Amino acid sequence: MNSKTAKEPRGNPGANPAATQADKLPTLSPHVGGASQRLRVNLSWLIKLRWVACIGQLLVISVVMYAFQVSLPFVPLGLVISLTVLTNVGLVGWSARLSQQAEGSQPTADYLLLTVMVLDLFSLTTLLYLTGGPNNPFCLFFFVNLSLAGVLLPRITAVVFHFLGALSFGFLLFSHHPLLIASGVEVLPPIYVSGQGDLRHFGLFIAFLTCSSVIVYFMTRLTGELRQQELDLRQAQTQQSKSEKYEALGTLAAGAAHELSTPLSTIAVVAKEAEAMGRNASLPEELTEDLSLIRSEVDRCRRILNRMAVGAGQVIGESFEQTTPERLLQDVLVELQKVITEPIGLDLDPTSKTETIQLPPIAVAQALRALVKNAIDAVPSQGPIRLTSRLGAKWTLVIKDRGPGMPDEILQRVSEPFFTTKSPGSGMGLGVFLARNVVERLGGQIRIESQARVGTTVTVTLPRQQNLEGSI
Repeated sequence: MNSKTAKEPRGNPGANPAATQADKLPTLSPHVGGASQRLRVNLSWLIKLRWVACIGQLLVISVVMYAFQVSLPFVPLGLVISLTVLTNVGLVGWSARLSQQAEGSQPTADYLLLTVMVLDLFSLTTLLYLTGGPNNPFCLFFFVNLSLAGVLLPRITAVVFHFLGALSFGFLLFSHHPLLIASGVEVLPPIYVSGQGDLRHFGLFIAFLTCSSVIVYFMTRLTGELRQQELDLRQAQTQQSKSEKYEALGTLAAGAAHELSTPLSTIAVVAKEAEAMGRNASLPEELTEDLSLIRSEVDRCRRILNRMAVGAGQVIGESFEQTTPERLLQDVLVELQKVITEPIGLDLDPTSKTETIQLPPIAVAQALRALVKNAIDAVPSQGPIRLTSRLGAKWTLVIKDRGPGMPDEILQRVSEPFFTTKSPGSGMGLGVFLARNVVERLGGQIRIESQARVGTTVTVTLPRQQNLEGSI
């Protein structure tokens, strides 16, 4: 065995196996299937309602003409209903094609829904125009169309539809075919007959406009809130799924560290004894170097596994304690003295030195140490790093460096497990992930802002007191 050959890097020296492994992890999108599924459901209900409307219109016209002996223009009314039937058949075909697609075009679908509903609005207006206009009790069905618009259409589109509905009702007040029953005198004649509208016309129009405005406003607002809740729920489910996968990775890392520590210790002991025996037996220098290399590589593996074990949750189960931010940060910095050559700037407000916060100190200290360590690694030549602590309703810690910063594509992935930009062997890509996991379990949050060639700012926010006593 040649020690020089063993020391040479193998494979692609610029590749990061951990990052490559992270690239293979599945990702979820909170928007997958959401808009398309909602469109299919809305379209299905709209088609059913239009069939019901066509059947109901035919029944009402038949009953009025034959049971109540009211003269109605059946042929024009039948043509309007036939147009609705034909368009609904086309809508059924379009819905069938949409169900076979992975994801529909939402803007196009919104315009199509608007077109269909405007057609229905004009069909209703035509039917009412031929059957007495506002004197026809079924003019109340305007509110059905407006309610559907508030549910199915975006807010701006629903407002446009509301405007068209108001114009349609105003047109019926101005002109319609009279509906003469019994006395032969129409209750509300069209405006064009007398040349001007009276108080009844204006009152009815204002009442219609007020009621329709209230309906459209509350329906669009309610629908918007429901859609936002649906989006929030989908994002929460996605985040929970990611969190469960990440915790499983952390548990796997801790288990690997535990299981591999014993054989690595055995190898280290045997290598040490063989190295000592080699020196006594005057073995070739090349063999002695190989034994020394084995020991150093084993020590390196043990250090990596120790970081995995500590970072992956060995402190879970730690109880909450009262401590000051100053004392906690001093514990963080003491452990980092071995890797820094210049002091880290520490800016504490007065309350951070005297008032206490409740948290698991070891877990939080390890999380903060990982974030500060990342800042140290990012700053060339041990440049300035500053920690700023502010204690108010919550505790806020700002970690700021003047390093090279991160571009957006790196910043978006910085919290993923096993993703790192460091050279192979220098980092595992678990620091930020595990730190975020600890902080969020405590009800806090981590916000990372970075700009290339400017620096990175990490803001950690934690509640001062925990709602439940116990441990994490």
